[in-house]
This record gives sequence, structure tokens and C-alpha cells, in this order.
Amino acid sequence: MTKARQNGQSGREAVLEAAADLFARRGYGGVAVQDIADAAGVHKTTVLYQFNTKEELHAAVLDQAIGPVVGMMHDFLSGEFNHERLAWHLDQIHGYLRANPSVPRLVIRELLEGGEYAADADLDRFVAPVYEPAKKRLQEAQDSGRMAPIDPAFFLHDMHVQVMSYFCHGPLLERIMDTDPYGVDALIARRNYLVNQILSQQRPQRTADREPESKATGAKKKARSRAAGTG
Repeated sequence: MTKARQNGQSGREAVLEAAADLFARRGYGGVAVQDIADAAGVHKTTVLYQFNTKEELHAAVLDQAIGPVVGMMHDFLSGEFNHERLAWHLDQIHGYLRANPSVPRLVIRELLEGGEYAADADLDRFVAPVYEPAKKRLQEAQDSGRMAPIDPAFFLHDMHVQVMSYFCHGPLLERIMDTDPYGVDALIARRNYLVNQILSQQRPQRTADREPESKATGAKKKARSRAAGTG
């Protein structure tokens, strides 16, 4: 009996799961079709029957890994931006990445390798459905005055790195946190940290906050004028 049958998986499911894990750990160039077949517990011909080529299998793995993230991002961007919805969205993302530990490693490796093994179409799986809509929403918020001026590209990149890399640094985080970084309490704390960070960066400066600075600047100018005998 194959590993796939023992786990109650179809041959296709077993191949996709094995391929995702291997691509995440070794990268596209470090994995052979035979490696995937061995890990899935199926014959190499089964892999090539389900997916004609390694490239086709790689694309299917990326679609399966990124699809849920894209869906969650679209849901979030389609509604109001506030504390509650942001916290809920991060909980959803964290829950998905915790349940699928190969996904963050796969995503980061894919972006690192870029054009070495992956075509532009693979990179577009991240940019077109995730980055571009979010960048547009951020720019609209700035243009309407609801958000402080920040570079949308830098902001989105930094958030992406913070969310994905957290689920790649388990041993380090466990060492410095003295607890399971993927436990419920730790993920709640992480979510709250990110929510506060994001909202503080996006909160526009109020007119009242700028007035004391303006008055102080005016007082300094008058003092300099008097000292120069021109006031």
C-alpha cells in the first residue's frame, strides 16, 4: 500500500503535498520528479500522468499555495479598513500559514529565486492579484487624506516579509520568546503587534498635532527678528 493510500489521499493530492514540501525546502532546481514520487509514495509515471511536466506541477503547487491568500486579500480589500477587520484578516492569514507550514517557505523561496527558475508568470501570481490591488487601495486612502503619506510599495513589501518570515523562523522565535511562537497566545500577541504597527503608520497627522509646531516656529522667527532689530 502506498503512502498516499495509507493517508487516505488521492495520488494527485499526495503529489501536490510532497512537491510543495520539497520545493519549499530545496527550491525548484533542487528537486527532481523522482524525488517527488518517492516522497508521495507513488510511481514516477503517476506524477507525470497527473502533471505532464515538472514545470506544470510547480505551477499547480503555487496556485494551490497562493490561492487562499489571494482570496483572503480580496475579501479584506473589498471592505472597510478598520481595527476589527484588520485583526480578523491577520488571524485568517496566520491560521492558514500555521496549518500549512510549507507555504511561507515556498512563497519566500519563490520570490528569492525569481527569474532563476521561475518565469515572470510565476512572479505575477504574487504581484497582480495581491500587491497591485493593495497598492491601489493604499494610494486611494492617501489621496483622500485618510492615511498618512507612505510609500505603498515599501509598506506592502515590509508587511509581506513580516508575515511570511515569522512562520519561517520557528527555532529562533522559540529561543528568544521562551514559548511556542505558533501557539494561540503567541499568535494573538503577534496579531496585536502588527495591527498596532500598521495603524500607527497609517494614521494621518491631525491639524491639532501640527499647530504647536507651527506656533513654536513662528515664535522663533519673531525672536530672531527682534534680536536683529527688525521686529
